[in-house]
Amino acid sequence: MQEITHNIYIDHNAIGLVTGVIRTPEGSILVDPPVRMDDVRSWRGATAKMIMGDAKFLVLLDTNFDRILTSKGCDCALISQMNPPAPTKSRQSPQRPPEDAQAASDGTDATSSTPRWNNPEIWFSDTMNLHLASVSVQLEHHFGANSAGIWVHIPKEKVIFVGDTVLVDQPPFLAYANLPLWLEELDLLASRAFRGYQIISSRSGLVTQAQVQEMARKLVAIQDLLSPLVRKKTTLEEYLALIPEIMNLYQVSPLDQELYLNRLQWGLTTWFETNIK
Repeated sequence: MQEITHNIYIDHNAIGLVTGVIRTPEGSILVDPPVRMDDVRSWRGATAKMIMGDAKFLVLLDTNFDRILTSKGCDCALISQMNPPAPTKSRQSPQRPPEDAQAASDGTDATSSTPRWNNPEIWFSDTMNLHLASVSVQLEHHFGANSAGIWVHIPKEKVIFVGDTVLVDQPPFLAYANLPLWLEELDLLASRAFRGYQIISSRSGLVTQAQVQEMARKLVAIQDLLSPLVRKKTTLEEYLALIPEIMNLYQVSPLDQELYLNRLQWGLTTWFETNIK
């Protein structure tokens, strides 16, 4: 577990999500959960000495499958944006959704084939403030990458958790994306408003504003590939044919090829069925 600033820690769970702990004298706020029950126990053991009091809140940064699957087993109030979880697609296809696939560097434990969604105790629409002791945490709805996306903003410490809004050297999750809004959010993160901030991506850890700008450039390139097909109202097959061009935008290791191909195929298929079909 890495302390990035006073009383704020990040860690990787067993499927590679970068999770967070915000410590206060009245308890802690967890940003995304461990993945398995034994990870919950190890988190409790690892943080018992540094957390003053029990975990009070668990914030889910969006409703991607890996987050809603792993939220079970944390004994604290679950917070989510009020938009419902995205529909879970049938698993009869031989290819698994990307959130269910694991990179070779991740843990080898299989995840369940059925998502177990715990209904959150707390919902919000646009913004919500959490106050524990002297710590003020702002929860903000940002839905470019996911309709229920949340940023966790700690202004005093200049720290912000942005979920899947920023990914470094890997293709984005397109399934529930709103590309114009996503680009606006990236412009905001790269602006003076977040100069000097520590920006935490759920897949890439700490990222720089230069990496945010690079993410925006590649998202513009993807949008430019998709736009002519949207205007032509073409078939899903033509969208899937773009996958090699999208992959060429990234330096992908052979170990990650299958993971990212699955992510793009599943993402484009879901995006097409939601927005075009």
